[in-house]
Amino acid sequence: MPRRLRIEFEGAIYHVMARSSARQKIVRDDADRRRLIDGLEHTVVRHGWEVLCYVVMGNHLHLMVKTPRPNLGAGMQSFLSGYAIWAGRRWRRLGHLFQGRYRAEMIEDESYYWTVSRYVHLNPVRAGLVRRPEQWEWSSYPGYRDARRARAWVAHDELLAAWRGDQGGRDARGAYVRFVDEGLDDPPRSPFREAFGGWVLGSERFVARLRSLAGPILSNPPVAEARRLAGLDPKRIFATVTDFYGLEGASLSRRHDPHLARAVAAWLRRRHTEASLRELAEWLGLSRADSVPNLTRRLAARLKTAPELSGDLTVIMKRSNEPAAGTHPADLIRRDGPRQSARPKTKNKA
Repeated sequence: MPRRLRIEFEGAIYHVMARSSARQKIVRDDADRRRLIDGLEHTVVRHGWEVLCYVVMGNHLHLMVKTPRPNLGAGMQSFLSGYAIWAGRRWRRLGHLFQGRYRAEMIEDESYYWTVSRYVHLNPVRAGLVRRPEQWEWSSYPGYRDARRARAWVAHDELLAAWRGDQGGRDARGAYVRFVDEGLDDPPRSPFREAFGGWVLGSERFVARLRSLAGPILSNPPVAEARRLAGLDPKRIFATVTDFYGLEGASLSRRHDPHLARAVAAWLRRRHTEASLRELAEWLGLSRADSVPNLTRRLAARLKTAPELSGDLTVIMKRSNEPAAGTHPADLIRRDGPRQSARPKTKNKA
């Protein structure tokens, strides 16, 4: 099987590396690093990924990611191109930032989580940037060593749950830290040096499965749990927002309607669904796709001055995640009666 073949299926686990073009830097300062990691977080939320570890280096980055839906390609394209466009504008740089397509290596199951993640987390040490991996801020490892530094969108618990007691002690976090520390004294080789074809970590049965998928790759409809993890139905968010604010559904599609609900719908659908900007513009009655970010920026600005709005967003997301009781998405709210503190139908400017 060609090394760069992209195989996608539900629950697939990958080690992903994206390298810069012509050995240029993908990040020049901390602002670049923060923007790149923010973009990764956005991709994780929007595409429903489970990121087990990551590290951002000077001219490349590493991820270990599990995809409940077969959408690695769509997510990586959105993640890398979004950052490249932003960086190109900031630094007035022309040409491709990343070197061709990213490299994706397959991992069979959680039994490889610790080995692969240790290799990823020790990248800054091998490069001589720091003496210890927790000193590198631009990595998921600080959150593994100290729970207070953990990022909510990194699947720390899932990686730690793969512990099999080999490192002794009573807690998985302490065992993982000891496991990584052992790599400081005896630096491990890349686990993919021993992988099948250099890119598959797994059993013969797993390799056989990948061979069977190497032809026309069939993407079966996602199961209910994978669909929930991978992002919400845009129409369902629409229905939940209108019900929450006590509005008619059509009101959110009125181009010049200044109601706060339009900005809320745009922000939630952009962040928690895989809808494109063009689709969102059509649903919101906008003539241009690039008008959607204007709505989301307005809401982001308001969130800084209106803490109660964050609570409203949490309620809307919770209701959007609940199992539907009827054929209409809003039934999940109406079944318990009207909302006691429903928003008035008066217009509120975002």
